[in-house]
Amino acid sequence: MPNILITERAVLDKALPGFDARLAELGTAAVEDPGTHVIEEFREAGGGNVLIPVALGGGGLNCLDGARLQRAVGSRAPSLAVASTMHHYKVAWLAHVLGEGAADVLSEIVGRRLLVSSCGAEGASGKQLFAPGIEVAAARGGGLRLTGSKRPCSLVGSMGLLTLLAPGPPDSPYAGDLLIVMVPAGTAGLRREPFWGNHALRAAQTDAVVLDDVFVPDHMIVPLGGPEQAAGRLNSLMARFLILITAAYVGIATGQVERVFTDGRGQAGDRVAAFGPLETVSAAVEALARELDDGSPEEALMGRILLVRYTAQRAIAEATDRVLELMGGMSFVRDGHGVDLLAASRALAFHPPSEHTMREPLDAWLSGGRLSLL
Repeated sequence: MPNILITERAVLDKALPGFDARLAELGTAAVEDPGTHVIEEFREAGGGNVLIPVALGGGGLNCLDGARLQRAVGSRAPSLAVASTMHHYKVAWLAHVLGEGAADVLSEIVGRRLLVSSCGAEGASGKQLFAPGIEVAAARGGGLRLTGSKRPCSLVGSMGLLTLLAPGPPDSPYAGDLLIVMVPAGTAGLRREPFWGNHALRAAQTDAVVLDDVFVPDHMIVPLGGPEQAAGRLNSLMARFLILITAAYVGIATGQVERVFTDGRGQAGDRVAAFGPLETVSAAVEALARELDDGSPEEALMGRILLVRYTAQRAIAEATDRVLELMGGMSFVRDGHGVDLLAASRALAFHPPSEHTMREPLDAWLSGGRLSLL
């Protein structure tokens, strides 16, 4: 057994006893088959509760342990790691930013073991980060009505709650505010449609959600404030997302490198060279997670988090290119699953904010200005 991911898998085993062994027993080919229903097993095991505070019935993992957990999951079950990140970062952020204001919804998530799907702007290259294409209008007598669609959206099959960020309509009490809107999955007018066409990450339940004049009552709407206050809260949201999603994809690539060690492929230098970049960026991710846990302002960390995330994309490409070569041509010809895993590890580049959209903002920040994601 290679000395890889020992710390990370210990975190997973403590948070969800027996689950790492279950993933190892199934194997990556099985867990990446949507028919295996591994997301449902994760939900039933309480996997969605691990980053929710202990006081609310959750596992109480901090951001550092969350990053380690996601790397461990990614090494065994890529689709689950990516999909579960969409839940984890949102509930961790609700607990951190809203505190007691989110206690009721977080307690319900824990008690009912709900998974939360997030309606963001993934897949829309160049689009504004928090503009998911949903029209929001004031409802008569209070609340809001939502119409539109989100393509793609992860956890569509198992979600208990859909969340989205939207601007408050000008003719509503929420005018001028950015809102977090929560929609129970069984709400009238919400429907799911097939969308995902790629063989890679096909078990992440990433499809389309369509909202047809969906009513959301006021108690399911949380104002985040005007532009300045919302910007600070969104920095907190994105900091957690970027740390966890980067850890998940580094985990996917680490699982491939682990196979090279297990199968004894290549020479010693080849194997070490494949693993080194991943361990380096993982150490950087963990350092940032520690700073976040220690109370460092998200705004001060955001530029460094983005730089580490984009460096991780290149480290993953370098590592998985080596893996592809070391596994050999016959593996490529006869085992399409390995190619799917390689493709899955590269999908970090498609999550917002993309590197090309942040080049000028990062350059301005490094030159002494402020960094804005809006």
